[in-house]
Amino acid sequence: MGTALADVLPFAFGLLAAPFPIVAVILLLMGGGHGKAYLFLASWLATAFVVAFVVALVTGAHGSGAAQGASPSWVHWVQIVLGVVMVLVALRTLRTHLARDADAPPTPPAWLAAIDRLGTAKVAGLAVLLAAVNPKGLAMLIGAGAAIGAYGLGTGADVAAAAVFAVIGSLGVLVPVVVVVALGGRAAQGLERARTWLVGHNDTVTITVLFTFGAVFASKGLHGLLA
Repeated sequence: MGTALADVLPFAFGLLAAPFPIVAVILLLMGGGHGKAYLFLASWLATAFVVAFVVALVTGAHGSGAAQGASPSWVHWVQIVLGVVMVLVALRTLRTHLARDADAPPTPPAWLAAIDRLGTAKVAGLAVLLAAVNPKGLAMLIGAGAAIGAYGLGTGADVAAAAVFAVIGSLGVLVPVVVVVALGGRAAQGLERARTWLVGHNDTVTITVLFTFGAVFASKGLHGLLA
């Protein structure tokens, strides 16, 4: 199981390196919507766990005769497709970033500005979408699940490994909640500085993560097919 967890860690770090979900939680906390922030965190955490666990079950080598650490060929095709999609999204983000006026402040998406007006169901749905529907988040969840399933650990170990991945991958949205619980109103200035930095550097973080993991996914998929 230790080897599987080591393989999962890069995907967990890739998942937590998502600026806008963190900003969403910060805005909910700063707007007094602590209950909604907790719901967002719980939905994000549950989504990461469920998707990774299901992928681990589907790709698992239990009784399939596959070598330990090996995945079915279709998993490698999925990795290639996700890798290519991530690189294309990174290129589009880079082009948009370069076309923007250097002196113009970064513009967050419209949903972020309206997040404090969303109902509880929409907040939960937003967390699910950000964790499992956008290309980067989906790629991290599939990559982690496939890495776990490839070792044929058994259902109990798959649950444990998926839980570890989900917790680590959720640290980005968990930390602001913990800070507010621990410090209360004293956390306001720190949260505002974090929000400003994350919005200002969203493109840089996103492009770096997408390019890096896109290349890793595509190369892993090709290596798996050719091995």
